[in-house]
Amino acid sequence: YNCRVRFKGRKPYTRYVLTRLLGLVMREPCFNYLRTQQQLGYVASCFDEEYKDIVTFNILVQGSRPGFGAEVIAEEHDNLLELQFNIFHELNSTSEGKANWEGLKVAMQQQIEQKQISLKDFSLELNSEIFNSPRDFSRKKKMVDALADVTADDFLVFYRTYLMGDQMRKVSSQIYGKDDTVPTTDLPEGSILVSPDISGYRDAHITTPFSENE
Repeated sequence: YNCRVRFKGRKPYTRYVLTRLLGLVMREPCFNYLRTQQQLGYVASCFDEEYKDIVTFNILVQGSRPGFGAEVIAEEHDNLLELQFNIFHELNSTSEGKANWEGLKVAMQQQIEQKQISLKDFSLELNSEIFNSPRDFSRKKKMVDALADVTADDFLVFYRTYLMGDQMRKVSSQIYGKDDTVPTTDLPEGSILVSPDISGYRDAHITTPFSENE
């Protein structure tokens, strides 16, 4: 099933608001599963992010637990996504799930329509609109219109296609501090080890000179 077919001809920003909804609904489950249950790191979060017309869904884990290298973290990412899809799918057929979905849309609309209360925040928002967006100054209204039309079924199809299906576009990176050593565990299939010498790689890519005291 092609997700693009389902959303072809729909209102502008339909897939955009679905990604934003994804970032909103996954925050608590992400923290609960990756940090509290699996204890993969002291920081674990899911969030959506926009840069130059592209909105992405991100999973971040930060920690130093021995034996929990790239392969383990990547596997638990996939486990989380599958687990939550099953939960969302089951909730979709219940009255509680339908009420939660409507509440989620209300919260999302409030985020979209939120007005900045300071000149600094307003300036930052305008700067983002100019440099990181399609320069559509009526897009907030279009987002709200698209949000009003999306259904829980739309969300499930979107989720299954882009986070679990063959069309999923996944980029996974693991970064270690200067005093850490790269784990010897197997890397996930298709991975590339950029540099085993962390300190050397860092020093070779510093573009600003520092004195010994800085």
